[in-house]
Amino acid sequence: MYDHLNHVQQQFKQREINIELQGFKTVTTQPGVLQYHIEAYNEYLLLTNSRVLPIGTRILSDTNSVEISSGQRRTEGLEEFSGLVSIELPQGTNYFPIIEFIQIVKE
Repeated sequence: MYDHLNHVQQQFKQREINIELQGFKTVTTQPGVLQYHIEAYNEYLLLTNSRVLPIGTRILSDTNSVEISSGQRRTEGLEEFSGLVSIELPQGTNYFPIIEFIQIVKE
């Protein structure tokens, strides 16, 4: 099993970024709402559950952009976002997941 928290701590240590606070952030999606925005300034959000997102979901931030494809749904890696994070579910979706992030606040 892939240990997300251990991986995050090692990656930030290698990048010489001190972690002040480590936690979790969730976005609960709802029928009728296809766009969500999260402010993640001076912090990092690492997507942990891309495998549950509908294909075609887009996540854009000041530092990264991802469109979920069938290949990404099989990956256990983490996508990192920072700044203003925008999530857009595909038109016509009938599946509204809870989107989970590891939240890292830097010193």
